[in-house]
Amino acid sequence: MTEIFPSLIDSTCYDSRITFSKPPIYGQENCDLEGHIISIDSTKGTEEQKQKIEEWKRNQGEIEKDTSKIIIAFNPEIEKSNEDLKGYLEQYFKGAKSFYPIVEGDSTNIIDFKNIPIKHRFELRNISEFPKDKYEFWRKKYDFVFSGAVFFTRIQFDKDKKFGVLDGGFSCGRHCGNGFRIYIKKRGEKWVIDKIEETSVA
Repeated sequence: MTEIFPSLIDSTCYDSRITFSKPPIYGQENCDLEGHIISIDSTKGTEEQKQKIEEWKRNQGEIEKDTSKIIIAFNPEIEKSNEDLKGYLEQYFKGAKSFYPIVEGDSTNIIDFKNIPIKHRFELRNISEFPKDKYEFWRKKYDFVFSGAVFFTRIQFDKDKKFGVLDGGFSCGRHCGNGFRIYIKKRGEKWVIDKIEETSVA
């Protein structure tokens, strides 16, 4: 987990200020009988719409120039996935046989993420530093750039410890986020990500 952790963060986390800021509509909307937009006539754009687009572009430019750290909440307690990953491991890595560990007592692992260098502008903070109430967690006005929360499950290995699979997810709001299934393999003496599949979108 320590070896792949920087790549996991880089591949699953993002600056939600940019990702979910869509440009305003410019033009007249044409809808079907159910009210769904089927086309936009840009020849009928208004001056007000144009001003809103220019304002959106300025805001996006300011965000892209911002060098502040992007804070991500992270629970360092790595638990077993809610879904059995053995079948996914054997299906993806043909010929691999799942490893069945003997677990005694608490099966939770703690990852010392503070000593792992993270790529780019992301900075992880223990989720215990944030409000426990889910509503307050997302609605609170933080004095830093808060982008969301990320989690990962324990790795399901094969018997030879050459392949593995785990689940992960990034939440950008109470009803906003992505789920992932992550396949890893050992290349030489180092673990690397082989593929990331999106499993859910909210």
